[in-house]
Amino acid sequence: MNNADSASQSVQTMYAERFATDLTDNRAEQEELTAQIERLRARLEQLRADEAWLTGMQAALPGETAPPRPRRAPRTGKKPAEDDTPAGTPVPAPRPAGRAKARPPRARAGGKKAAAAAGAPLHQLIRVLMPLGEPRLVREVHADLTKAHPERGTSVQVVRNTLETLVRRGVVGKGIQKGTALYTATAPAASEGDETPAAG
Repeated sequence: MNNADSASQSVQTMYAERFATDLTDNRAEQEELTAQIERLRARLEQLRADEAWLTGMQAALPGETAPPRPRRAPRTGKKPAEDDTPAGTPVPAPRPAGRAKARPPRARAGGKKAAAAAGAPLHQLIRVLMPLGEPRLVREVHADLTKAHPERGTSVQVVRNTLETLVRRGVVGKGIQKGTALYTATAPAASEGDETPAAG
């Protein structure tokens, strides 16, 4: 009976730890997505403000009385612009200029790196930034993550939760020195990435 009771307790403990880990991951991802939504809302407000300014500037140009038409012209084709060639010559210039300012920072500066970072799990990005066998503070890991992937906008608490999850998975070790937690990578980043599907 004692063996059965101990086995039952160990199973309960295992499930409790598993549920705690999944719950931590869930909350961390919620925080991360909330931060991303806030950034997107701010960006949307900025784009709307830019749109209002560009519309006003376009309306101030000679011969421009209907701002909605330039928006439809690119979708339909270049024929409307060709019909208004004498008066509409300045109009095509502001449109590419406005778009060139809005898109290239995303396409060139963010580009593929931003897309890859947005699609990669947070724990994978953190693990790649941690040198094998080198103890790191949570703030150091957070600073490196912010520097390497500023588009993620992750908080220190989210990084701490993710590190704790990696500790439970045995990928990262945890030590306490003078009351401060230090995290050390104990497995190569590539092998950690291979373990991720199994853990999920």
